[in-house]
Amino acid sequence: MPTGTGFTSWRNPTWNGTTLIAFNAGQYANTYWWVTSTDGVSWELKSGSVGQPNNRPSTFKKGWNGSAWGSFSHGVGQSFLITPETFGITPQKSVLSAIVAAECLQSGLLTSGDIDVTALTQSVRGYRVGSIGAIRAALEPLQAAWPFDVVPHGYKIRFVVRGGASVVTIPAADLDARGEGDAPGVQITTSREMDSQLPRRVTVQHLDYDREHNAGTQYAERLNTAAINALVLDLPIVLTATEAAGKAEVLLYLYWLERYDVSVTLPPTYNQVEPGDVVTLVTPKGNVSLRLTAIHYTSDGRIACQAKYARAAIYTPTAVGASPAVSGATTITPVGASEYVLMDVPMVSSAQSGPSFLVAMTGALVGWRGGVLMQSTDAGSTWASLQDFGPPGASLGTCTNSIGVAEHRLIDNASVLNVTLTQGELFSVTQLAMLGEANHFAYGADGRWEIIAAQDCTLVSGTSYVLQNLLRGRFGSEWAMGLHAVGDALVLLDTADVAAITMSSGSIGLSYLYRGVTVDRDIGTDANRAFAYQGVNLKPLAPVALTGNRDPSSNDWSLSWIRRTRDGGEWRDYVDASLGEASESYAIDVYADGSYATVKRTISATVPSCVYTSIDLVSDFGANQATLYLQLTQISATVGRGYPLTASITR
Repeated sequence: MPTGTGFTSWRNPTWNGTTLIAFNAGQYANTYWWVTSTDGVSWELKSGSVGQPNNRPSTFKKGWNGSAWGSFSHGVGQSFLITPETFGITPQKSVLSAIVAAECLQSGLLTSGDIDVTALTQSVRGYRVGSIGAIRAALEPLQAAWPFDVVPHGYKIRFVVRGGASVVTIPAADLDARGEGDAPGVQITTSREMDSQLPRRVTVQHLDYDREHNAGTQYAERLNTAAINALVLDLPIVLTATEAAGKAEVLLYLYWLERYDVSVTLPPTYNQVEPGDVVTLVTPKGNVSLRLTAIHYTSDGRIACQAKYARAAIYTPTAVGASPAVSGATTITPVGASEYVLMDVPMVSSAQSGPSFLVAMTGALVGWRGGVLMQSTDAGSTWASLQDFGPPGASLGTCTNSIGVAEHRLIDNASVLNVTLTQGELFSVTQLAMLGEANHFAYGADGRWEIIAAQDCTLVSGTSYVLQNLLRGRFGSEWAMGLHAVGDALVLLDTADVAAITMSSGSIGLSYLYRGVTVDRDIGTDANRAFAYQGVNLKPLAPVALTGNRDPSSNDWSLSWIRRTRDGGEWRDYVDASLGEASESYAIDVYADGSYATVKRTISATVPSCVYTSIDLVSDFGANQATLYLQLTQISATVGRGYPLTASITR
């Protein structure tokens, strides 16, 4: 453990389930030391001085409350808490100027030297930009919450906060600037919007700071008016209830104050004023404050100004929002990535009758909300959505051992398969239910999937299970039994959680890119996965019971076999298994010897039998043969040869 000057000893180690902590028993001026470790071997030295008691409570009672260590004494002021760095988040507010500057610089047309945001000093708890759009659209919600104007100022764009002090006082004599010889005109022109067009109520919808950023609503209403309009503003800004109520109050009275449009014409001596400035007009009825909204320079040098009435006090609201009665969830559940398996497997259901493969998807973490399988057929240039998956997803996992070859026509009582699931649960079933296609799994990897069934699925711990009493090599997959390895995937073939992805026959054998993207996450959160659909579900199964006889007089071989079907095949009295193909066709390869390396002849047949004549034998081998080495396949019109039956016959 760490040592240092003045260390006397480490005392009272405490364990919180993941970390050990021990306290220094020595006396240090203004410093208290402790050490932490996750394994009891490697230790990290830490210290603190702020808020520590003068009496070092190294021998006090210790405890862990789930977020901090406590050390407690009978003395007043002699207890304290130590919070690990992994706990606690201190909220940091952003400055409005930083947000506005960042949005402006997104244009690529402006630099930091082109804008002046120094006046935007308000604090912002949080601001959400939920979609791609114009920069102006991103700034408008901020303008509604903290009213400011955007004006040209020399070679810069300046952001001016409303409610500022007047920059100039204009006497009545300057309000009617006119050319030499012109007759006196109107000093101030005012127009007014009808009250009926103004809002009676302004509602602000916001992200409530006190409710875990859930939606909050506050409003302000003017009761002494005949107006009936209601205005609802959706501000994607994090506010407290009081802050939102204040925004609603400011906006309501701002709309009513600025229902007047004011026009004045000033002499060239006021060239210094700009839009956004507040000016004071001296009138016979008293001084009037205006916020300039536009300035036009006439050909004879006069300044035609348009303005709105201004009042600084309106930007200081008095509204108070009620505390939320319902708070949001206090735990943020991590979403996690999507885990998915692409399975080019034999036909196990009618959904695979055409070109298709199976997909299972779930989440790496419990908080997974669903995912989407994406496909790109042009090397990642464009992506298409193939299938949506809802939570909790399929039951899939990884096998921590492998099982070997067994008799696939009997229940395998000897093999034991251990699997750890990513998500989901497994359950045992009766033998009758298993024989009725319950608890069937895809076991293996791409190119060597075996379909198995398990009667007993026993939970060991957590998400680890043991599978026993197995049916092996289901749906013609017995050829894959000897190809398994540790780390193979296991997927429960539940039709409710596993989707069949339809493909075209022209895509068989072509490699495309796939990604599994969690709901509400970017497509870039998953990497490309190449996968080529080979049409395994369309391949005819290997025939069985190949036999043959040699005629003793002619030496002709008569061969026969029993076909299997990949589609249907239920045992029904007096009903043969369906063909499952467009037509019946077979290919029988005759090999030179037991190495099955050289094909001497290929015999075609349209029924489950054929004749290999003595004439052909002598032509192929030079003499009649007592032993034949054969490989028999049924042929599909879509994918060609199916799975082979390899056998030798001696007569």
